[in-house]
Amino acid sequence: MSKAKTSQATKSSKEAASSETKAETLNPKQQLSQIRNLLFGEQVSSLQATIKKLNDDTNARLNDLEKLINKNNTESNKQLEKLSQQIAEDLETNRLEHVSQEGILEEKLEGLSVQLDSYQQEAEKEFKQTHDLIAKNTSDMNKSLKAEVDKLSKQIEKVSSELGTNKADRKTLATLLESMATNLTESQA
Repeated sequence: MSKAKTSQATKSSKEAASSETKAETLNPKQQLSQIRNLLFGEQVSSLQATIKKLNDDTNARLNDLEKLINKNNTESNKQLEKLSQQIAEDLETNRLEHVSQEGILEEKLEGLSVQLDSYQQEAEKEFKQTHDLIAKNTSDMNKSLKAEVDKLSKQIEKVSSELGTNKADRKTLATLLESMATNLTESQA
């Protein structure tokens, strides 16, 4: 054997002897752990390295995902804030338009109210004038009829007195009354 191999074998046997003395002093769980470490040490290290790498990758992805979620939340909040502000502005614009329209409608209503009052006053004035005219015409007609009646009465009295003094026949009297009735009818028409 070569000197390096012998020294390695000697070293291994010393380690084994040292391990045996340690193994005698260790409890069974620790012994089992050491045996596992000797048999599967490299594989366990490899698995642990893989697990650590996967854990680091998962953490990195979770961090990236968290950043993306935060970014999306921020953008969503900004968009919601912008939409909220736009809605508030639209509502204010609509409110101002309604107030403006309300003012216009109030002005139109006031104008119509003034026109109605004016029309009502004018109608009352015209009704009064018409009433006064009808009353005047009625009064004039009454006076005219009264004058005609007085005139006819005087004429009847005159004719009656003439007939009484002249003793004219009844036929003349009937003709005279008939002509008076005709005159009276014509004057009323």
